[in-house]
Amino acid sequence: MNLDNFSPKQFRFPLLVLLVTVLTACCPSSRVVLLDSGKTANAVVVKTTGGEVLLDQPNTYTELAAADQQPAPARKLTPDEIEKRYGKILRAAPKPPASFLLYFKAGATELTENSRQLLPRILAAIRKRAPCEISIIGHCDRTGSREYNIRLSLARAQAVHEWLKTNGAADQSFKVESYGEEDPLILTPDGVAEPRNRRVEILIR
Repeated sequence: MNLDNFSPKQFRFPLLVLLVTVLTACCPSSRVVLLDSGKTANAVVVKTTGGEVLLDQPNTYTELAAADQQPAPARKLTPDEIEKRYGKILRAAPKPPASFLLYFKAGATELTENSRQLLPRILAAIRKRAPCEISIIGHCDRTGSREYNIRLSLARAQAVHEWLKTNGAADQSFKVESYGEEDPLILTPDGVAEPRNRRVEILIR
């Protein structure tokens, strides 16, 4: 079945979504299940030419009989139902990435104290998944020029990269990127200092 629109409302952390075919006595249908990823603010919009349904609660699902029909209302699954219906699929699937956010002091590549305390947990996650691929993405708030923020966010990502390599993760595969001020967690006007936008995102696959 072709969905007209199947869009994650939030994708900064891994979304656990299943799209499965359900065989019934009359005709096959598709079921979209939003599983509990352990993170907040995960949601998807399931949209056809006949309408749309928002899944914004963990372990809810909708069914689609045809691309031109309204998706069924969202329904909740119990943990036992999830295990019975999808347990084998979930155990066979690759693990979702482990994700971390590190925050920085204003205009600097120096981590905040709380973020420094996260570093041992990040190394432990890398060791648990090794060999693994690690994405490191630098970000800034909007207190500098766009060009300056690209350079600063890259410097932040590179600083994290060097620390991880120096402290035991040198054998892993890394991808280092810089988004500057273009992908804020918190939308602000230009020139506003926002601590939550001064960050590096880490995804460990």
